[in-house]
Amino acid sequence: MNFDFSYIDTAFVNGRVITVNSKNEIAEAAGIKNNKIVFVGSNRDIKKILDPAARIVDLGGRSLLPGFVDSHYHPILSGLFGPGPEAAIINTGAAFCKSIKDIQAKIKEAAALKKPGDWVSMMGYDPGALAEGRHPVLEDLDAVSPRNPVQCNHVGGHVCVYNTLALEILGVKTPQDADKFPKDEVEVKDGRLTGMVKDHTHFYLWSKVAYSAEQQTQAALKASNHLLENGITSIHDCGECDAPSYHIMQKLCRQGSFKPRVYMLLHSIYGKPLSREDNAHYLALGLMTGLGDEKFRIGSCKFMIDGGSSGPSCATREPYSHDPGLPGILGWTREETADYIEMINGAECQATAHAIGDRAVEFMVQGYEKAFAANPRPDLRHRIEHCALVDQDLINRMAKMNICPTVNTGMLVSLGANYTRFYGERMKYWHAIRSMLDAGIKVSLASDWPSGPVGLAVIDGAVNRYDRAKNFQVDPAQGVSV
Repeated sequence: MNFDFSYIDTAFVNGRVITVNSKNEIAEAAGIKNNKIVFVGSNRDIKKILDPAARIVDLGGRSLLPGFVDSHYHPILSGLFGPGPEAAIINTGAAFCKSIKDIQAKIKEAAALKKPGDWVSMMGYDPGALAEGRHPVLEDLDAVSPRNPVQCNHVGGHVCVYNTLALEILGVKTPQDADKFPKDEVEVKDGRLTGMVKDHTHFYLWSKVAYSAEQQTQAALKASNHLLENGITSIHDCGECDAPSYHIMQKLCRQGSFKPRVYMLLHSIYGKPLSREDNAHYLALGLMTGLGDEKFRIGSCKFMIDGGSSGPSCATREPYSHDPGLPGILGWTREETADYIEMINGAECQATAHAIGDRAVEFMVQGYEKAFAANPRPDLRHRIEHCALVDQDLINRMAKMNICPTVNTGMLVSLGANYTRFYGERMKYWHAIRSMLDAGIKVSLASDWPSGPVGLAVIDGAVNRYDRAKNFQVDPAQGVSV
């Protein structure tokens, strides 16, 4: 392609332009025309082709990097977060809440601003970082919010504590009512409800918490700024608040208000029935992955097999190292997973699912193998989200089918010590990107924000595998170079 260099509209000069080309060359200058890079080279050479009206940015020796792609991010969900009582989702992370008493104080402040019956929604606490060293329980929430239902989400998003009013919305008033739901998803200890609800039942109850279109719009715009501040110019949006969110994100991208490019996965955070409905409707219309333009495209058809890594509640082949009796959550059977993948693959669409534990990853790999036996489609570059715990056999099988996992290595920076306690010697294959790359897998890195850190922290986790929060070295076997 021939470019008219005389009309370069923006020039970056006097910098360290990181090209990431085949030779990893570092240049001095870069030229932009109509939002595309058309020149990379020296200060001397770019001056020869500058238009007098071009905007010149003097980098002053600073580095200019290619934009990052975050292949698993939740812009609306993350943008709903805020530290104050007026926030749609009140942030209870370690920076804002050091104890359950701090969480109670935030609930009390928020409830004072609301009408009776309005939800108080919160997310971000880690029990290990709280002074009490435990999860909040139903009684903690009831004590400060007798008139408002309360949702107090763990940082990982798969485990949540609700108060009595919230459980009543679910139809749970007694410990016996827990039996209406999948085993272990409504927690009962010593014959009492603890308020803890997990995974698919939790996601269903979450759907009763309403976030307005205006709240979601402002959340997306807030996330846009957060992404740009971290050098992220493209995201894969891996699930929001169902139909309103798809519309809002498409509209904001079309207007140019949401700046990063968006690859929108079809998935509702509200759980299995709604995600199945979204995907079934899309597939029934005969549409395919990739519909859209460079600003907004429809991405994978996503579903969710197991629980979370940090609760923990993911489905592992062997028991957890710290608590062998603790159950993992499986929202899909092996057969359901295979049938669903076969349907998506047959529709020439890209499939993916949240699968963290090695048992869940095995479901995905077997499902792809079954689909490919009749209709091999390696060109679709099917995915597995998180794909945290694997072994060499699963890696080799993924490589044969061109499966492209997205891995949240930033989680090691904040939760690596917890993971080591949960998974023990299996950490040598936790976030196994070294082995994946060696096998020829196209693996991508992702934050899973708001659950994990964003930007350079993700690369830090991949390279150093070091828990910065607890000053702990995680098993370094899967570390890679920058």
